Amino acid sequence: MSDFPKAEGIKQTSEFSKKFVIVVLFALPLVAYLFFLNGEHHFETLPVVTENVQEIDQFNIIQGTATQLKDSVTIVTFLGNNPYGRLGYVSNLNEKIYKKFHGFNTFQMISIIPESGVDDIQQIVEQMGENTDLQDWHFLSGDNDQVQGLYDSFKTDDRLNNDLSSDYAFVIDVDRNLRGRDDDEIETDGVVYGYNTRTAAQLNKRMIDDMRVLLAEYRFAFKKNRDQKIQEDE
Repeated sequence: MSDFPKAEGIKQTSEFSKKFVIVVLFALPLVAYLFFLNGEHHFETLPVVTENVQEIDQFNIIQGTATQLKDSVTIVTFLGNNPYGRLGYVSNLNEKIYKKFHGFNTFQMISIIPESGVDDIQQIVEQMGENTDLQDWHFLSGDNDQVQGLYDSFKTDDRLNNDLSSDYAFVIDVDRNLRGRDDDEIETDGVVYGYNTRTAAQLNKRMIDDMRVLLAEYRFAFKKNRDQKIQEDE
């Protein structure tokens, strides 16, 4: 007879343990997600490496609609006078970056081409358009001095290639500031002005993360301004 109370106690403890395990199994992934989402890196903003880059209103539209850098999150590339020869670079950027962020409010891609490279663009657009919505990808042309002038306003530590192309993609914020990294462990001087489009690995390791940080910065600012406006209206 004396054994029955003990058995009942064991049963109650067992049920509690089961419930506790279930709660932990459901709660732990959520806690881990919130921890990483609110980690130190995500509280930081993406550093400004060059302020007030040149606007693009001097360029002609080849493909796309009229646009500007101001008030948009823009990725700028320089395709040079032989854009079709850089199709591999363009494809890397398309698959790893454009398709991932296309559709975010204010996001756009802009490719700059010298006038001597305009004939290639239609081929590129037709080929990419088979599986990509190019609505937010604009192709603009200008003379050599205009292309060089825009690039010079980025004030990078590199130069355009002889054909006025660049292997790098550049991120411009809504205030026409060049964003990048100012403490990168890989770069010798610690500063990242642009992201190398030659390899998908660098786009995966750096650019995707940095784009997420920048877009999260604007989402947070939008939410903060919206909440403040609601409080003022109450």
